Amino acid sequence: MNINTKSTFLHTFMAPLGAKVLLTTALLSIATTAFAGEKIDKTIDTSSSPKVDIEHINGKADIRVWDKSQVRVTGELGDQTEEFIFERRGDVVVIHVEVERHSKSWFNKGKDGDDLVIYIPSASDLHYTAVNADLIAEGITKAVDVEVVNGDVTLKNIGERVEVESVNGDIVLENVRGRLEAETVNGEIEASHSGNTPVSFASVNGKLDITSDSPDVSVETVNGRIDVSLQAVDVLQINTVNGRTYASLGLNKNGSVKANSVGGAMEFVFQDGVSAQFDIETHAGGNIVNNISDEKSQKPKYGPGSWLRFIHNGGAANVDISTVHGRIEIDQK
Repeated sequence: MNINTKSTFLHTFMAPLGAKVLLTTALLSIATTAFAGEKIDKTIDTSSSPKVDIEHINGKADIRVWDKSQVRVTGELGDQTEEFIFERRGDVVVIHVEVERHSKSWFNKGKDGDDLVIYIPSASDLHYTAVNADLIAEGITKAVDVEVVNGDVTLKNIGERVEVESVNGDIVLENVRGRLEAETVNGEIEASHSGNTPVSFASVNGKLDITSDSPDVSVETVNGRIDVSLQAVDVLQINTVNGRTYASLGLNKNGSVKANSVGGAMEFVFQDGVSAQFDIETHAGGNIVNNISDEKSQKPKYGPGSWLRFIHNGGAANVDISTVHGRIEIDQK
């Protein structure tokens, strides 16, 4: 995600969402009319590993897995509902809830939204899109793709691939496995992850609290605090503007750490006896604290800035950390 501006993210996110809504509107002729506030309980037979496409505007959805080759939708439709689509198209199960085009549901989260509980096979490939809605999903063993404008997302015990985007909302990921990408503008990300595939996290204004044993990790924020706890790392990339960073990690032989900030303080705690070549620099102020070796940072005769370069315990890995005017501290356990 490009986090240079909030508007860039909003444009990128909303464009495909709008296209999907227009496409769904064109398909309303095959849908059945649903009454506002109608209670539903419908089931469709499917394969044991279907693709499930869910789209609604307002409310909340609780997605659960079961051991049946069926998809079941229960709950209550929102007060502004016009159409409810629930059908199978090949191996894709479509669940779309359409509301009045000028309904307030398009713009605000309210109590009159959908309240859905959806049961799907555990090996489903889930795609979920909403404007003003909260999502809880648990137990899906394949792919999960979530796009929400205003709403919180909670995913538990999910794998093999997870992609989550929210503009205004928190993202909670518990015991997520496999490849993972999570992005938010105004919200926090809390994640516990396992697996040897790459993971990436990005926010503009929100805390990032990450625990992972992935060897390839990327974290990016503008004003959010970063707190990461990692295991054996091959690649760690951290970019921040004003957010504070704390990273605890084990750095593998031939591994690489690259971190940059403008004004945010950064603290890195490596495993005891870390073998790395360190290249640390401040450009217009700030300071460097070295708790790994006896080497001291140096300053130019004229002008601001400082640097610290040294090889520790053989220098097998590379650590490159820079800031404009923040504080950098390195330590080992």
